[in-house]
Amino acid sequence: MVQSTARTPTNNSNDDSTAEIVIVAVCRLAWFLVRCILILAWWAILFPMVSLPILATVYVLILHGWMPAMVVAVVSIVCLVLWRFVWPGSFRRLVSFRLWARRRRHRVYRQPWAVLCALHGLTTPLDGQPVVPRLRKTRIGHAADELLVQLIPGQTVADWATQSDAFAHSFSANTVNVTAAGPGWVRITVHHTDSLTAPIRVPTPSKPVNLEAIPVGVAESGTPWLVRVLGRHLLIAGATGSGKGSVVWSILAGLAPLIRDGAVQTWVIDPKGGMEFGRGTALFDRFAYDTSEQTLTMLRDAATILTERAERLRGVTRQHVPTTLEPLILLVIDELASLTAYQTDRKIAAEITQLLGVILSQGRAVGVNVIGCVQDPAKDIVAMRQLFPTRIGLRLAEATQVGMVLGAGAREAGALCDQINDALPGVGYICEDGTTTVTRVRAFHVTDADIDTLAASYHRPLPTDEENGATPADPDDTAGPGF
Repeated sequence: MVQSTARTPTNNSNDDSTAEIVIVAVCRLAWFLVRCILILAWWAILFPMVSLPILATVYVLILHGWMPAMVVAVVSIVCLVLWRFVWPGSFRRLVSFRLWARRRRHRVYRQPWAVLCALHGLTTPLDGQPVVPRLRKTRIGHAADELLVQLIPGQTVADWATQSDAFAHSFSANTVNVTAAGPGWVRITVHHTDSLTAPIRVPTPSKPVNLEAIPVGVAESGTPWLVRVLGRHLLIAGATGSGKGSVVWSILAGLAPLIRDGAVQTWVIDPKGGMEFGRGTALFDRFAYDTSEQTLTMLRDAATILTERAERLRGVTRQHVPTTLEPLILLVIDELASLTAYQTDRKIAAEITQLLGVILSQGRAVGVNVIGCVQDPAKDIVAMRQLFPTRIGLRLAEATQVGMVLGAGAREAGALCDQINDALPGVGYICEDGTTTVTRVRAFHVTDADIDTLAASYHRPLPTDEENGATPADPDDTAGPGF
């Protein structure tokens, strides 16, 4: 009896422990099933184009048997396959990309986030436990993803920026940029796919033309790259073969209808003997292809028009509005260095520098704008580059040149102009005054045939003798019809 009495508490204890284990297991299994149901329900809501055929098949199976259900399933699959091949764009946007994005958000970012932060030294121990920065938002894109991260107290944006290269390897990405997104927040941009590898044909110019949004190419996000010409000077810097001509010709193509109508006049200086722009002389009101008196005269005339308009518009308006009677004058200079640093005649070089300074500092408001191109953005060559509100950096030879063109901190913000592949002419980064962000873009690919078409279709007819009361211009006059 004593032995039997002694064993009873032990058996009761074992029974209680077993019951607890069973209850815990049942609760965990129930919670697992609830989570699975919630996840399936959420995915069914997110992807109705897939869940509805499945639900319809199950419904028919329950009510009518397996044969009608099989018919519904086959018809649904055939419809999805036809959708995939007949309308691939919408299928990719509504089905395949969304599935891929959900998987990438979880597998690449959410799931390994705490481990990645620890391995990159971005966690902080507190009471023996690591404090992990919160990954608040993730936005998956076709070419780049954006992560919004809340910093741990004591961290700075620089702490994360120094890990950009390491993050790129961890995410299997091309590049990773880290920028401030507000006090206590950083934005991590993960460029995982290069969407600018294929050349983009220049589109046919369309009307009406918006001088504040000229289509020049495509941004990395897939949106149109629009450049403001009205009230802006543009600086385009890039090594030989980087695509400076593509950017300029893309702008001229966008302006072609206004050039034909006379609301925009193009004055072009091509110091390389006219090799770059000579093919499109029919689009130009004035054309100079040397660095001597011809160019100097053009700059003097631009400065004179600038002064006259400023006198006339003072107190009337703050921004000149182009018309056929008083057009926007677009001064295109193919190589600034040829006019300044490489000019052998010091007297001419000094006057050119002085005239450029006047035009760049005073010309935007009165409709005398400059598009300047340069190969070597050294300080002694582009001494007035801070007067260009819009700066475009194509492929550059050195990392230090990025800051010379786009400004201090541009390379840290993601403008890797020195790493652009030689096989990608027209690819570059654009930066505008008033913003610290840089955007990766690619200009349209403009061929010689495209230039010939533009020159033939959009040249401005010369005035007749009756219209201007003067004799026609000498066709051999290299100064062009605008002189």
